[in-house]
Amino acid sequence: MDASVSEVQSAARPGLARRMATAAVMLGLVVSAFEATVVTSAMPTLTRELGGQHLYSWVFSAYLFASTVGVLLFGKLADNLGRKPVFSLGMGLFLLGSVLCGFAQSVPALIAFRVIQGLGAGALQPTTMTISADLYTLRERAAVQGVFTGAWGAANVIGPLIGGWLVMHASWRWAFLVNVPVGLIALAMLHLSYRDPARATSRVDIWGPALTGASFGLLLFALERGGSEGLRLPFAVAACVGLGAVAWQQRTSPSPIIPLELLRDRTVLSGVLGGLVGGGLLYSTTAFVPLWMTERGGYSPLMAGLALVPLLTGWACGSTFGVRVFMRGGLRASAGGGFAIALLGASLFTLGVTYGWGTAATFASLGLLGLGLGPAASTSLIGPQTRAPWQHRGMITSAMYATRMLGGSFTIAAVDLVHGGFALRFALVAAIAGVAALTLSTLAPGRVVTEASPAS
Repeated sequence: MDASVSEVQSAARPGLARRMATAAVMLGLVVSAFEATVVTSAMPTLTRELGGQHLYSWVFSAYLFASTVGVLLFGKLADNLGRKPVFSLGMGLFLLGSVLCGFAQSVPALIAFRVIQGLGAGALQPTTMTISADLYTLRERAAVQGVFTGAWGAANVIGPLIGGWLVMHASWRWAFLVNVPVGLIALAMLHLSYRDPARATSRVDIWGPALTGASFGLLLFALERGGSEGLRLPFAVAACVGLGAVAWQQRTSPSPIIPLELLRDRTVLSGVLGGLVGGGLLYSTTAFVPLWMTERGGYSPLMAGLALVPLLTGWACGSTFGVRVFMRGGLRASAGGGFAIALLGASLFTLGVTYGWGTAATFASLGLLGLGLGPAASTSLIGPQTRAPWQHRGMITSAMYATRMLGGSFTIAAVDLVHGGFALRFALVAAIAGVAALTLSTLAPGRVVTEASPAS
């Protein structure tokens, strides 16, 4: 019997139990995706109520950065400790962080609690996809993956709307507390319906994710405007030393985050760049557009959340047709072309902010930005998967997801450093898209290359 089939049979009881386990992990994916966007429309009100608006970007960066570390660490632990324990630990951390965020009395406390929440979300994302692979055969996974992708996209789209509605009709605190009952239901359903397949234990390298997290954390603190000016240089130097230690450790590690031979591949390198920039542009836009709309545009929190719907809908639509573009022209067409469209959308949005073009132009330009980011970011994940050997495919998938969130945390910090108004901040977003489009149009291969075929 095929090993994958026997694992499916051991992981899922037939019928109702398998459907219940599928629903459980889908809920886990939904709450982590929902939390990434629900807070965007609540943040302007939150920082006005608690004070600490100079720490605005930290609330986003801390969550995304902690999620990055969580993906890298728990994606490896799930194979050794089992999917159910890691999913339960991740959901427990996520719900604990959500409750603490809901009762936070200051922005620094909220940032600390967002780290807990982000670590949990980072554990949920790779474990959810691994459990779904355990539950279904290879032939069944394509349809199930489509359902999961749709649920993830829907959670991202409705998040800002629900966040804005909660701020207007209840309290910003419910943007965090609303996760708790859903997460508890997911935990109960998984424990009743899923059992871990037999697994072979192997050595897990936790030093790689730990050193990487510490080094990038120091660098993030050096960038963030809320940090102490006198400590920025020492933190930057310490980060450089730490990154040197990461490079040395990864050369000798039996289980590196990304095998070094893969990093020398143009498709993988292009995917890393595309993931960093795609996540950076998406998350920085969702962080600062609601702030601009409420502070400068005079819009309600609900309208600020509504402005993100075209962006996220465009992302979902772009991801769909981006795969077809990728199959015809490789990453050069899908990612390079996608970032060129994103450059156009971001530039139009910046002009609209500068000259006050109105709501319709704002929504249209954000939709165009999302339409470009969708194919650029989604195929930046698919491209490296085509080049990775089977035994490295899970590793490369986790690493590519991590690059999105890492790019988000650092781009938010960089955009927050810009002085001179929102127009200059959004101009930086457009400039980053332009640099990515130019770089990938020359670096990325112009056709689909697989593990067996050389890049050209």
